[in-house]
Amino acid sequence: MQFSSAERDRAHADETVGRPDHALALAALAQRFSIEVSPKEALRSAAELDVPAGTRTFVTRLPKGSFEETLAAAIALKRAGLDPVPHVTARTIPDAPTLEAWLARFVREAGVREILLIAGSNEQPAGAFAETADVLRTGIVEASGLQAVNFAGHPEGHPSADAGELQRALDLKNEFAARTGLPCALVTQFFFDAAPVIAWEKRLRQQGNSLPVDPGLHGVTGVPSLLKHALACGIGASIKALSSHSGGMLQFAQIRTPDALARAIAEARASDPNSLFRGFHLFPLGGLARTVSWIKQLRGEAG
Repeated sequence: MQFSSAERDRAHADETVGRPDHALALAALAQRFSIEVSPKEALRSAAELDVPAGTRTFVTRLPKGSFEETLAAAIALKRAGLDPVPHVTARTIPDAPTLEAWLARFVREAGVREILLIAGSNEQPAGAFAETADVLRTGIVEASGLQAVNFAGHPEGHPSADAGELQRALDLKNEFAARTGLPCALVTQFFFDAAPVIAWEKRLRQQGNSLPVDPGLHGVTGVPSLLKHALACGIGASIKALSSHSGGMLQFAQIRTPDALARAIAEARASDPNSLFRGFHLFPLGGLARTVSWIKQLRGEAG
């Protein structure tokens, strides 16, 4: 699938695409991409997901979802030749034995090698785990057979945690990675303005972070869908950026791609040898087929 220059928001790209350092950075970020799907998408179309074999494919855990649903989705992705990365939400885990059993089943039945460990959006925890730190302190994760752990990154802050709490959580995650030897990374929510994310990544390094960062990019979809998902995910400042770039009703109705955002992140990585940006993490947001076509085209151009 090809996208016109208007659809692909090429203005920034035209300024930077010819630079060898930028092209190398863009290629590296695109080659290391991951993608996120819902359990329903995985169960319905895992075999038809046109991405390279072994692509890290994250499986969401919705507030009303179940472990069995997430496990079934992970199994379907594995059978399709992909690398499932299920969300494990601390607030849905009743107790430590259940956590141990769930991780064991992910590893044994779905060949899961890594997870995304997050607190979850449930207002009340189902048991003793209210945040990721509670899970990490059990010692169960590193004994489960998992080979890597991902955590959420919060460039725009967190509605229920202040800066001090976020710093303590980041320190704990870095300490966990150093103590266990498990590769760990931060995966951000999608955004519509790259500048705050670039500044956040640099600030985290200054605060002692050494974990790689996978910046989240929205999928190829319409502005109304982007706004709906942004509001649901609590992406505050970026919504203003999207609104300011959407123009009139005609532009509002157009399909949007993350080209400019991807190239801004690549430029930041290329210009800073210490950058921890590692690979794009894609949120299709209802535009799964278009998003897959977009990343395939980007990988071809960058490579």
